[in-house]
Amino acid sequence: MVRHTVRSNKQYVLTQAAQRVKEEETNKRVAFFAVGVEGADMNQLQTMSMRSPIKLKGLNFREMFVWLSASMQRVSHSKPDEQVPLPPPADWMAV
Repeated sequence: MVRHTVRSNKQYVLTQAAQRVKEEETNKRVAFFAVGVEGADMNQLQTMSMRSPIKLKGLNFREMFVWLSASMQRVSHSKPDEQVPLPPPADWMAV
């Protein structure tokens, strides 16, 4: 009984979080990228993002954050609502 309640509560929290993320993205307040590591539930991550989740190659967090920093630098120099091409995530993303 307790186990079922914990699982139900976890699912409720994840559902609420996913709704909030999508609402914030729709209102252009955030850009959310779901990134999974080895063993991540990619289907669950898909429910939380408007984009397909990305699988991290190994534990290449450093490379991912270097890419994120370069991407944010490009975005910060853009005009509102301007589409900004981001650098390819070649070194840290698993295919």
